[in-house]
Amino acid sequence: MLVAGVGFGAGSAGADVLSDASADKVVASVVVPDPSRKVGEVRLIARGQAVVVQTLVSTKLLSRVIAEIGKKEEKNWPAGQADTVKYLAALESARETVEKRSPAAAWDDRRRRLLIEFAADAGSEAVFIGTFRYSKDGSDRTPYDREIFSTLALSRAYVLRNIRLILADSFKTDEKDVDRLGPLGPAAASSAAAGEPAPAKAAH
Repeated sequence: MLVAGVGFGAGSAGADVLSDASADKVVASVVVPDPSRKVGEVRLIARGQAVVVQTLVSTKLLSRVIAEIGKKEEKNWPAGQADTVKYLAALESARETVEKRSPAAAWDDRRRRLLIEFAADAGSEAVFIGTFRYSKDGSDRTPYDREIFSTLALSRAYVLRNIRLILADSFKTDEKDVDRLGPLGPAAASSAAAGEPAPAKAAH
């Protein structure tokens, strides 16, 4: 797995621990935007002591998906918010990288795959952007190969709040109810950082 650091120094212990998916446990998952128009899946994952919201996108139209993510960021955060700018730039860079690749050989169909992970534990937080592959025979829908293009060091308040906002939007529930999906660790409503008032307009 290739890990390219953005904002973290080489060998950052926090980023390395948060990125280690070897013992991931899926707590909850949902197809997005809905089963009839499946372009991806959002998962709430327990990764050791960390909470992770993982988005797996598999589509021929990555630009459209990223545009939709951009609209949601604009809705939830003030215009020009530094973390949002860095996040959307990393998504666009990942799209360009993925779309330049030939869909032959190891990448065995024409759908382009985007991996997004918002991760946090008691002392660290990070956003991982990259791509992935499923099992070769298609029987296991767990990514068996993650390739990380960018590791973003964004503000803790932004990462924790987006964990809640992404879950609320994906599972079509109010933000105040996302704790029912499973343990959210530092992103739980009881956490001071995660419980801060909405920074922009109302959440999803």
